[in-house]
Amino acid sequence: MHGVVVGVSGSPEADVALDWALAEAASRAVPLTAVMAWTGPRGVQPHEYQDLLERQREDLLTLLDTAVRRTGLADVEAAAQVAEGDPPEALLAAAQDVDLLVLGRRRRGRLGRLVLGSVSSEVVERAEVPVTVVRADGAGPTDDDEADGTRVVVGVDTSGSSMLALQHGAEVAARTGGVLEAVFAWQITTLAPLPGSWGWAPPLDEYESFAADRLDEAIEAAGITLPPEQLVRNLVHKSPAAALIEASTAAGRVVVGARGLGGFDRLLLGSVSRQVLEYAACPVTVVR
Repeated sequence: MHGVVVGVSGSPEADVALDWALAEAASRAVPLTAVMAWTGPRGVQPHEYQDLLERQREDLLTLLDTAVRRTGLADVEAAAQVAEGDPPEALLAAAQDVDLLVLGRRRRGRLGRLVLGSVSSEVVERAEVPVTVVRADGAGPTDDDEADGTRVVVGVDTSGSSMLALQHGAEVAARTGGVLEAVFAWQITTLAPLPGSWGWAPPLDEYESFAADRLDEAIEAAGITLPPEQLVRNLVHKSPAAALIEASTAAGRVVVGARGLGGFDRLLLGSVSRQVLEYAACPVTVVR
């Protein structure tokens, strides 16, 4: 089933996510479903419960109509769904087999961390479809000199998950006319020893050349066919999380695989992925 599903709650961060999801659905030319998870009160009469449920539906329709007017995206086929039950389960059930699930989170704390709550964390970890987390503030490029809302940054290594992230990022770049920036973060500890270098440390430029070859191999293995002007290779001598967070300041979105190997050592939610989700300056998509 094609489409975009977005979690809606009426909070400011959920409103930003709803606007972003409407634009994404318009870009993909697919339907949007706004889902509000609701757990009704216990001990009420059936007719009272139905009245409360109907009010939730009316509130959700109002939020959706307001977002459509706010964004001017009236051509998007949009539907509202109140899902009864536990929020993570409701969102995961509604997002089965869709193209993308969108969640909103806000910045908290002086360090600008995007702290994932229990619902968001569980959904991102368990979802079988790509999940994009949109922050309510700084939900886009922050570098005024190089900002590009269509630039797609992808964390690359040699894992299968990374291949999926590259393919997802390439599809976005091709659809939006943006640039795909393939970021391969490397450190000596993740590349050593180089072939034929047992017992000695080669110069850094040899490590960088080896990393460049790995990046080219990953791009080829992923079947990326973007024209040269839409594909940027970025070799970064630093940790994967730091490289992606830095690149996010001039990007429209960052895409990471749920798991990784090689240059992105153990890319698991809770390590690199979680750091990128917490600190990136733009929306982050986790792909499986």
